[in-house]
Amino acid sequence: MSDNIRQNFRAARRALSKETQREHASAVKNAVGDSFLIRQATVIGCYLASDGEVDLGPTIKLFWERKIATAVPNVRADSMSFCAYTKDTDTAESRWGIREPIASSTIDSNDLGVVLVPLVAFTDQGQRLGRGRGYYDRMFKSSCRPLLIGVAHEIQRARKLTTTESDVLLDGVVSENGLVMVP
Repeated sequence: MSDNIRQNFRAARRALSKETQREHASAVKNAVGDSFLIRQATVIGCYLASDGEVDLGPTIKLFWERKIATAVPNVRADSMSFCAYTKDTDTAESRWGIREPIASSTIDSNDLGVVLVPLVAFTDQGQRLGRGRGYYDRMFKSSCRPLLIGVAHEIQRARKLTTTESDVLLDGVVSENGLVMVP
């Protein structure tokens, strides 16, 4: 069931035109840039977009302009870590088609104030459907975790998702319509 849901939402976001994708990336950058999220964070976790995800490139550049350090995921075997990401960081495509840093220093997850999280689908209650491997859920299952903000196109909003006890809820979602915190 979840695989069909993933396929449908992934197909919908891939079907967005390049112009719509650019507009959504710009709107997300503006929403994040105008928000409280970056006022106190010294390191923000981001991701390098693939498969129709909202491109955080403009947002990451904004962080750099404001002297905020960024980190992106790096997956090895069954675990994920965040690595420092700068304009000079070399990346390579992973086996899943996601760009990752080749050689970059690992950031302690406790140093991340905010993480902008990719997703396939989300609900207004903060439920997130990811790619199905559970990397973010495992990494942020502890109660002492950064603020987790899902990044999505509005077409990825679902009325209801089936989740498990191990699924970590989002604290908010940012889309082309702005940033909304989960009540």
